[in-house]
Amino acid sequence: MTTARTAQNPDVVITHPNRDTAAAKTTRSFVILVLAASCVLTFVLLFGAWGHQLGAQGLQFVTGILFGYFAFGVARWRSGVLPIAAGVAIVTGVFAAVSVSGWFDRDGLGYEATPIPQDLLGVLLIAFAILQMVVVVLTLRGFTQQWQVELEVPRNELRGHAA
Repeated sequence: MTTARTAQNPDVVITHPNRDTAAAKTTRSFVILVLAASCVLTFVLLFGAWGHQLGAQGLQFVTGILFGYFAFGVARWRSGVLPIAAGVAIVTGVFAAVSVSGWFDRDGLGYEATPIPQDLLGVLLIAFAILQMVVVVLTLRGFTQQWQVELEVPRNELRGHAA
């Protein structure tokens, strides 16, 4: 049981009962995994297409940092980042899906080579867009589990749980 002592009354312990379920712990683990994967894949795409994104590097860098921050927040049971992460995933997923065809069409004359082959960038963008759909589903699932709920429980009612 997740517990914390209150400053006003040391005989009362704050618990988070919704964090103790197997479903919440599993969801949290998967959310951390997909957010960390989004962070890594964002930076792979950023550096793999460096110089060929027409000014999108700054936005993509910030998005990668945000995904890392969201993963860190979820690892600390901060459910407030979940809907924000879903919103960012929706926006980045749309950008990725829209730009996929452009990377497959770069085999003509006049296009410079990118650090990662253009076809591979297209495949990675498809994977990233699909990953963002997974991020949206999992983060909203985690948000519905109400990890933020707190209960004040007298210490003598904890039934043997360490405080």
